[in-house]
Amino acid sequence: MRPQGAVAATRALGEYAALTRAATYEAAVGRLRDRDVDLVIAGIYFDEIRLFDLLRYVRHDLPGVPVVCARLGDTEVPAITLEGISIAAATMGAAAFLDLPILRGEPALDDEFRSAVLRHVRRR
Repeated sequence: MRPQGAVAATRALGEYAALTRAATYEAAVGRLRDRDVDLVIAGIYFDEIRLFDLLRYVRHDLPGVPVVCARLGDTEVPAITLEGISIAAATMGAAAFLDLPILRGEPALDDEFRSAVLRHVRRR
C-alpha cells in the first residue's frame, strides 16, 4: 500500500487492529510468516503491481486469511482498469475490492472503509 493509503488505513483501523505495513512482496511474505494475521489489505499499487502475487501467496499458504484489495488514494485510474482489477481479485479469491479514492480524514469515509474491512474479518 502506498504511504497515503497506509496513513488512511491506520487512521480508519488503528484503534480496531494492530497494523503492520510492508512495502515489498518479500517483506510482506516475511511478516506473514512471522505473525498470526487476521486480514491482509493490499493496495492496487503494491510493490510495482505485485498485488496478485501477494493474493496468490495468501490464498495458497494462509487459506483462512481474507485478503481485501483496495485503492486508497486519489490517483486517477480508468474505470475499466478498476473493473478489471476487481474481477481478477474476486476470481483469485479476494474477500473484497474496495475503491475508496479519497480517504482524507473524513469521518464518513473512514467509517465506510472500517465497516467494509471489519465485515470481512468477522466472516472468519
